[in-house]
Amino acid sequence: MASTASHQTGIDIIAEKDGKKLWISVKGYPQGTERTNASTQSRHWFKQAIFDIIEYRERDKEAFLAVAFPDFPSYRNLAKKITWLKSAAKFVYIWVKEDGSLVYE
Repeated sequence: MASTASHQTGIDIIAEKDGKKLWISVKGYPQGTERTNASTQSRHWFKQAIFDIIEYRERDKEAFLAVAFPDFPSYRNLAKKITWLKSAAKFVYIWVKEDGSLVYE
């Protein structure tokens, strides 16, 4: 796992089962800053996670890929805008609900 606290780059979660790799890019929901509100920041984080998927797919055509986000409307709305990419890049979304449960799409 990459250290998100230290802003380490790379695949956030790497798992393997029966010789099959799973790579996950994980994003939280930003708190915002004086200069950038959380909504704007979340769009940047979403774009970075999607670029991660593109980069990881290029690196390994066979790895299972996923991107994990907290289940917030802003992330869901952005995901709806790029539905074509999900099948093209062969990845899934993992939506993390407030109670900690997961929804895979």
